[in-house]
Amino acid sequence: MRKAVLPGALLAKAHMPDLAEVLSAFNVESIEGPMESVRKRTALRQVEFESIDFNQRFLATVPREHDATAMRELFSPAFIDWLVSNPAELDFGISDRQLWFMQRLDNRDRRGLEAALDGAAELFRRLHQEMDEAGIATYEAGPWHAGLEEFPPAGPRRLDR
Repeated sequence: MRKAVLPGALLAKAHMPDLAEVLSAFNVESIEGPMESVRKRTALRQVEFESIDFNQRFLATVPREHDATAMRELFSPAFIDWLVSNPAELDFGISDRQLWFMQRLDNRDRRGLEAALDGAAELFRRLHQEMDEAGIATYEAGPWHAGLEEFPPAGPRRLDR
């Protein structure tokens, strides 16, 4: 009998070296356990938002030496509402000059993976929109774009059938 090892989550990253120069590192994590145990695990500064639903569902943090206000100003109420209304358990952030996204997979099949890829593409698109609206320019020409497919693509991404 063969056993298949299926992934428990999807991790997508966009390498953006110029991003670290214009935006502080941050993390937004789904809260899986009691809030106090999550808070004790982190040595980062927690960022609270005006949305009670967001604060109950996500733990947003920045490094202690970074400005928490900049993160609050980046996320519009529409972006926060979209995150809260998204049923998936997801984490995202900026670190090591990368924009990253992770979604835990409820369905470990083609549909579940496609939905997670679409979720990553939509989150990246929305974050780029938030940065554009805040006047933060993140894309400059550089070798990291040479011959690579844009992510997220213009439309929903589907796996080859």
